[in-house]
Amino acid sequence: MGRLRSVLIGCGAIAREHLRVLKNLKNADVSAVCDLSPARAQATAERFGISKWYCSYPEMLAEVRPDLVHITTPPSSHFAIARNCLAAGLNVLCEKPITINYDEFDVLKQLALENRCMLMENHNLRFHSSIRCIDKLLKAEQLGDVVDVQVCYTLNITSRKRPYADPNSPHYGLVLRGGVIGDFLTHIAYLAYMFSGPVLEVRTIWEKRITDSVLPADEFRAIIKGERATAYVAFSGNAQPEGAWIRVSGTRMHAEANLLAPPRMTLRRLRNGEPALMSLFDGIIEARDVLSGTIAGFWRKLAGSRYDGLSELITATYHTLELGEPQPITLDEIDSVARLVNSFTKPELKL
Repeated sequence: MGRLRSVLIGCGAIAREHLRVLKNLKNADVSAVCDLSPARAQATAERFGISKWYCSYPEMLAEVRPDLVHITTPPSSHFAIARNCLAAGLNVLCEKPITINYDEFDVLKQLALENRCMLMENHNLRFHSSIRCIDKLLKAEQLGDVVDVQVCYTLNITSRKRPYADPNSPHYGLVLRGGVIGDFLTHIAYLAYMFSGPVLEVRTIWEKRITDSVLPADEFRAIIKGERATAYVAFSGNAQPEGAWIRVSGTRMHAEANLLAPPRMTLRRLRNGEPALMSLFDGIIEARDVLSGTIAGFWRKLAGSRYDGLSELITATYHTLELGEPQPITLDEIDSVARLVNSFTKPELKL
């Protein structure tokens, strides 16, 4: 089989991350890119050595029949573009959130099934180095049974110096249910789902601490009762310092990582021995892990990689396409995550 052909729609910041990965794939070529801005489309094509660029994606798809379409436009446009691609029998890898609400996703899911197309949402943190390590410990039964999962994002979205709350330039995330926080709910949902299992019950709290902000909410909390464990998830637009923390507590070990500082992870194991001595030993191990992880994360950023796991996700996607194997994240799992995101914001926010 020859090299796979791909196209990309939407030439913003996240598109450049996709293209950096694609540039290094040995089994794929980017045939064309598309953006509503001619200048941005042309500049992106020239930067990554892509021969064709367009301002109309229907025109691009009519002239270039790709094996996979990357959709990296703002979330409000995902549904229409993905629907048209799937209706044409094209495989899709879409940025998160894949749709504004679950009903739209359900339409895409049915189209993908009817036309036997791949429909992937970018769940790059599933392939994050620390998440893969935790998953490996779990499968090797070193964690024991999962008891508790915590996923907590802190990001300063309330400052007017940041793009999220600028009243003069509305952020694309404001169209999402939950506002800008909605742009992060997919990550929170699939990480919780991975370790706590299928969802049985969800309870949420939404708050708005900064009352004169354009944001509909700046704080979110939820308790998820899963089949395997209970998960506590949170997003704070006010707490500092910034980070994306996950903690998985098992009957034999705790594993904790800041996903914004990869591959920085700490482990605390159940150890036999004098408690004070074991505490000292754990402290030494933790200090070593923090130091080595911080240095590794620093070098990773110097190398230009901001999204740990994205390269692995895209590589796995093309590998399965090439071999005709099932997609790396099943459509049922993406569906379950979409349902969980929907439950975070339904019924509608009452602030």
